[in-house]
Amino acid sequence: MNTSHFRTIVRSLLILTIAISCRNETEKNKEPEIQGDAAEHIAEDSGAPLPTLPYLAVFDEQTEQLKAEKNADFDSSALNVDALTQALVANYPEIKPEINRISNDTLYLHIADARYLTQQMGSSGAQMYIMEATYAYTELPSIRVVDFTFEEGDHALPGSYTRDSFNQRLQ
Repeated sequence: MNTSHFRTIVRSLLILTIAISCRNETEKNKEPEIQGDAAEHIAEDSGAPLPTLPYLAVFDEQTEQLKAEKNADFDSSALNVDALTQALVANYPEIKPEINRISNDTLYLHIADARYLTQQMGSSGAQMYIMEATYAYTELPSIRVVDFTFEEGDHALPGSYTRDSFNQRLQ
């Protein structure tokens, strides 16, 4: 092997090493991608406040159960079916509730793709969603019952829920 050929190989390796090093350094200095709730980023971009729910499900350490607590950030002037549905989607973007109809004191809610709710959130997460949705819609003066229809899964059951449905589970 002659010296000229050897130098060419060494130069090529050196250039390749520098190029790879620069690429790695660029990756390290790259700003981290935004993580978190997509709805929050949309609200920030549009300048609109993130929709909130009237009640939030929280874990009570004394009873070791979920309970609904009034949300101090909720603006009751925006209390209507559409605003509540938007707030649910903002808080649970993987779940897309559709209001089928309202009849007497019952709101009929359908979730076409409930896999996230029934299979991926776990039992507590699914219970939190159903509790928050039930408390949200029953905050409307004419609604006392929320009837959920979706394909049953390991962590959530479809059916009619009232605020009392959750109180009974706690006893």
